[in-house]
Amino acid sequence: MSRSAGVVGRRGVGARSLVALTIMAVLVMSAVSFSPDLTAPASATSPQPLYYLAMGDSLAAGTGASTTGNRYVNVLYQHELSRFPSLQLDNIACGGATTTSVLHGPGCSYATGTQLGDAEAFLRAHPGQVALVTIDIGGNNVDGCLSGQVVNPTCVQNGMSSITSELPQILSGLEAAYPNLAVYGMNYYDPFLGEWLTGSAGQSLARQSESLAVSLNALLAQLYTTGGAPTADPATLFQTTDFALTGTYLGATEPQNVADVCNWTLFCSGNGNIHANDLGHALLAAAFAQVVDGFAITTASLPNATPGTPYGPVTLTARNAGISASPFTTTLKWARVTVPKGLKLSSTGVLSGTPSKRLTPGATSVTVQATETVRTLNGTKRVKTRTTVQATIPLTIN
Repeated sequence: MSRSAGVVGRRGVGARSLVALTIMAVLVMSAVSFSPDLTAPASATSPQPLYYLAMGDSLAAGTGASTTGNRYVNVLYQHELSRFPSLQLDNIACGGATTTSVLHGPGCSYATGTQLGDAEAFLRAHPGQVALVTIDIGGNNVDGCLSGQVVNPTCVQNGMSSITSELPQILSGLEAAYPNLAVYGMNYYDPFLGEWLTGSAGQSLARQSESLAVSLNALLAQLYTTGGAPTADPATLFQTTDFALTGTYLGATEPQNVADVCNWTLFCSGNGNIHANDLGHALLAAAFAQVVDGFAITTASLPNATPGTPYGPVTLTARNAGISASPFTTTLKWARVTVPKGLKLSSTGVLSGTPSKRLTPGATSVTVQATETVRTLNGTKRVKTRTTVQATIPLTIN
């Protein structure tokens, strides 16, 4: 987002504010349980570093935060250190970036000339060492379409068209440089809701901007999902669509979404500065943490089964399982909870077998669980973290 330029911070780490810590503790709840595994490895070698690569516009670059440590990228980085103790941050975000500039420039100073080019070069240089990539992009494609007290529909259409064609190219470029890369996208809060405070014309613009934010975020979610990137959802944390008179700003009752934007960004207190303040950056980090930490079974449906006919094999899938790169060793084990008679599930998540001829045609389901075990080298000992998730998947019997 571009109302003021961001400064690229590379591997900068600062202390997180008490506010950020508090919000992260409330909004990001860990479901893992820890049990020590005191088996010492044969030798304790220096762990290979892991990386968190941050991309995007001025929000990712940290504009609006009072210190480096309060930028959402750095708050998220500090949070993820608890999962990946050797994690290092490389932030190549650029204030004012659009999907077009990420692909083609201009922008900040990049060795390859573009943000995507530098990202691809970094990924190729660190095979097996990148734990995650976050990207927020697209806001600057359309935020300039709000001028005066109106939204320019032609400008919006052009911006949306650019996002539609260019964001998939960005995601494809990252995947090509680092197959099976864990990429996380982000939707946007709506800073222009703050115009509500300026009177009737501003309230009309606020409602128009809310509609634009809904459309933009729906498009981003669609493109990120198609590209295999879970989407962080700060729009929900900022209650972007809630105009109920339940919010408070400077002691006055305001629509909830307006109050949230005024309290968590610089828009209402900083002459229309659209960037998040420290509280807002903490919320952005929390939104990312919710999806980054969200280990889950992703198989949503199964091919139909015919009684007496061999089935599959069908491989079930899960997202956000840990990585296996020094000092981490991750294993994923599947187990059945309930499956139709005649079917079986292997420990590697393969569903197969021959459905019983006695099965009744119609809708049924398969319930399975997946357990992720991450063993982390900690000095001369290994610490084991285990997370188990469960899912019920629809299955039709012919």
